[in-house]
Amino acid sequence: MTTIKINNAKFYGFHGDMEYEREFGNQFEVDVEMLCDLSGLDGTDKLSKTVDYLAVYNEVKEVFHHKKFYLIETLNLAICEKILKKFSQVTKIKVSVRKRNAPLGIIDSVEVTNEVSR
Repeated sequence: MTTIKINNAKFYGFHGDMEYEREFGNQFEVDVEMLCDLSGLDGTDKLSKTVDYLAVYNEVKEVFHHKKFYLIETLNLAICEKILKKFSQVTKIKVSVRKRNAPLGIIDSVEVTNEVSR
């Protein structure tokens, strides 16, 4: 098994329970860690035989901008489900979504992490 990670991808999104969060948006950071079965690689050097992390990034971006989520928990699960559905080599995924400047006072961020397996 191979682990492929995307670390600290930054997105601007309109997610949150408060109306002003969905109207004005906020900075988010996303980590994606995928456990992948790359047995089909068989010594080849072809991108089509592995998990294309640019394609994964674009799927995360699409989920992020497709709709406004009230909870980063459901945003996170939508990302997990989309990647598992799209990339058959991914057997387990761990996604962390950090919300910068959450309306809690002086903090760096809040973070939700989900781990989902096939």
